[in-house]
Amino acid sequence: MKKILWTNFIAAILLLSFSVCKAEDTYQPGYIILNDGTRVGAFIALNDDAPWYNQRYIRYKDSAAFAADPNVKSKKIKVDDMKSFQAGTRIFDKIHYVNLENLQLKSMGTNDHMLERLAIGRINAHRFYQYPQDFVVYVASDEEVEQKEAEKKNDLIKGYKILVQKDDETKLHDAFDFDLQKYFKDTPDVLEKFQSGGYGNQPIAAHMSLTQRMVSLAKKSAFKPEEADGIIAALNDYNDKNAGKK
Repeated sequence: MKKILWTNFIAAILLLSFSVCKAEDTYQPGYIILNDGTRVGAFIALNDDAPWYNQRYIRYKDSAAFAADPNVKSKKIKVDDMKSFQAGTRIFDKIHYVNLENLQLKSMGTNDHMLERLAIGRINAHRFYQYPQDFVVYVASDEEVEQKEAEKKNDLIKGYKILVQKDDETKLHDAFDFDLQKYFKDTPDVLEKFQSGGYGNQPIAAHMSLTQRMVSLAKKSAFKPEEADGIIAALNDYNDKNAGKK
């Protein structure tokens, strides 16, 4: 039997419930830097099942309270109230970014996001996940709705951007669609290695036909995790070689 389902509310409740339950087992030692610069020692829970939630808020337990009682009730802190935080080995910075490709009602509130730091130096890089749609209406069976929601969630997880900016740039670029050779041209050894695919990225030919470009883009999409690792490796190598320079 077909029926209309407003799944956004149901899915949100289920995901939030799951994330809270899961978080109870995944608190990691770290700290939070508040807007006034205060550093708060904390055990922080990251939501790896729906990582876009980490961009809006996190749940944490104060380190002192956690030491006294690991089962102490967690607190919630939103992006508006912090500058950065570290959970385990992962660091997240508050980044202002307007995602023009996917403007939603939530964009009317804040365009600040806590994004995982992938590189820092002359070139900064952060991972950005797009958010689920504000409202979704299906005419489908329960099984079809469940399948569609799973597919959308998988697309969001795989469809992240690597936002990059160099030196005093104010505009953020998606590294998957941006010509990073412009960033590397002042460091020839990094540029040459990147062009040859030496970081694990797709090689870049000096002159490519339209067909070759399409094939290259298809490979980047098909092997996105490997391409991402290659891009991040190149960015960090560039920063290491240009430490203290500008």
